[in-house]
Amino acid sequence: MRAIILAALMMVLSATGWAADRSLAFAVSGVVADIKVKAGQSVKVGDVLAVLDLKPFQAKKRAADAALKATKTIFELSDLRYNQTRELFDALSTSAENVEIAETARAEALIAYENARRDAALAVWTLDRASLKAPFAGTVSATPGYAGMVVSVEAGPAGVVVISAP
Repeated sequence: MRAIILAALMMVLSATGWAADRSLAFAVSGVVADIKVKAGQSVKVGDVLAVLDLKPFQAKKRAADAALKATKTIFELSDLRYNQTRELFDALSTSAENVEIAETARAEALIAYENARRDAALAVWTLDRASLKAPFAGTVSATPGYAGMVVSVEAGPAGVVVISAP
């Protein structure tokens, strides 16, 4: 996680006069699909500078969404089953052991659902970071990145676009 945070925006400051060049890198690993800017181009906050190949990120998001939907349904059914078993126990129609079994199944389903919620949130987070956006206004001074470039946050941040900020 620390590598991701450090790689989110690698800023190498080399002050020259009134401006500072800042080398920007992706916060996630992937393959660069496109550099959207050229040297000399002005950018404003939020402009898309470069994008990774989105297919793997979109696939992970779809899988996480499907898992979330399935685990939610399983949790809701296990909750219903637990409540039914509890009512049967209160009516002296089932054993305490059956209540414990239903309670354990409900707890396991809740854990699976919470894990799926986490995975879905992380899938959205990584998909969002597959587009490198300008964190400040400035002028693109260089684009050391290129389509097909492999970016790995584990290997350290690799500057893709350099912006000179006034």
